[in-house]
Parts: sequence; structure tokens; C-alpha cells
Amino acid sequence: MSAASPEAFAAAVDTYRFGELDLEPGDLELAAATLAESGLLLVGEPHGLRETPGALHALAVALGTRALAFEWSHEEMEAPLQAFVRNGTFELERLWALPPSAELFCGDGRITAGHFALLRRLREEGRLEQVIAFDRLDPEPVPEWQVRDRELAERLLREWDRRLPLIAVAGAFHARLDGDDGGGARSGGTRPAAGDARVRGRPRDAAGADRPRAARRDPGCRSRRLAVGGCRATPRPRRA
Repeated sequence: MSAASPEAFAAAVDTYRFGELDLEPGDLELAAATLAESGLLLVGEPHGLRETPGALHALAVALGTRALAFEWSHEEMEAPLQAFVRNGTFELERLWALPPSAELFCGDGRITAGHFALLRRLREEGRLEQVIAFDRLDPEPVPEWQVRDRELAERLLREWDRRLPLIAVAGAFHARLDGDDGGGARSGGTRPAAGDARVRGRPRDAAGADRPRAARRDPGCRSRRLAVGGCRATPRPRRA
């Protein structure tokens, strides 16, 4: 599902449904210990699951976090996010002024109506004091993934207000702590020490819950990432 106008996207944000999620107590205890040790919980997610914003909300409530960080390009998303933190409104017309190649329109699952609904709900509940966009647009030529991962970690730690417990959300590859070919743990020593907290959840009404929906590829996106299930933004068609 996609939204081709700011109005349609705003409607999708308004109607996003947060499912009630029961987190596994043992996993939640380990996540809380990780947060207490480093102040930061790095959540690796498969892009494109519409349940992700609900799971993040459940984590934020259970752990008492006050900040969120997303794998969104700061060149495009930082200013709108800071405006939202200040005044509680999304400047969607400003976002739709971005070029069609912008990550907002990429459809890879990192930016959806559910994420915007999550930000609004957390702010209304008094649980959101900082939001960080810690990715960047690809330079030309595109460097090796190790360079990007190091830059993700460096920006995240540079921008983070250490007084605020933080959930940072990135693709699962970047959050791996095992092996030599993963992402997030190999960040040039800039990442704080943290345990490997694997948090599992279960919808309270499993019979009526939607199953996770796999992504589909968006051939119009120039970036490296996947497309998503759920409501995403699409640019306005250009006039001939």
C-alpha cells in the first residue's frame, strides 16, 4: 500500500493500528540490563514488517526510554524530525517537496506511516525527547559497507543526548554482534558495549492479528534497500 499525497499519508498515520504485544519476560529483562549498562538498545529489524512500530512502542513503554534513532538519512529527514520534536506536527508538504529519488519514497520499509504514528504516540505520552536520523545518502562512488556502518555508529553516538535512554533501530545486518561479516558491532570501536538482547513478542489476540507481510522490490528506488509492506509514501506524478 502506498500514499501518493501528503493528505493520504496523513490519513494512513491517523488510522495506523498498534497491536497489543506481550514481550517475553526473560528477553525483556536482558534488554533492560543492556539499556542499564550502556544507555542504548540497538534493535535489528527486517525492514518492511507492519508490526515493527507496535513492537517498538511496547519496548519504549516497558523500558522507559526517552529517545529514538532511525536508519534514515539525516540530509533529508533530520530537519523535519527536529521540527516534530519541537512542535508535534509533521511537515508533510515539505517532505513531498523532496525529489522522487528521496529515501522517503524508496519503499524499503524504513520509513512508513507506522513509524510516524509511533513518533506521534510517544510524544503525546511524554516518552519522546529526542529523535535521531543517523544514516546518510550514498556518496559516489558507493564505499564498502564497513565504511557506512562506521559512519552510522559515529553519527548516532555524536548526536545522542546521553541523559536519555535510547532505542536505535537499524536493519538486522547492522545490529549483528556475531562473526566477522556482520555490521553494527564492527564500527571502529565507537559503539558502546552491549549484550545481545533478543526480544521476542506475541500478539495478545493472535487469532485476529495480521501476519507479517513480506516486502516487494521497488524498481524506482535508487538505493540498496528493500521495499515494504504497510503504507509508504510515493512522490506526486510529475506534470508533462
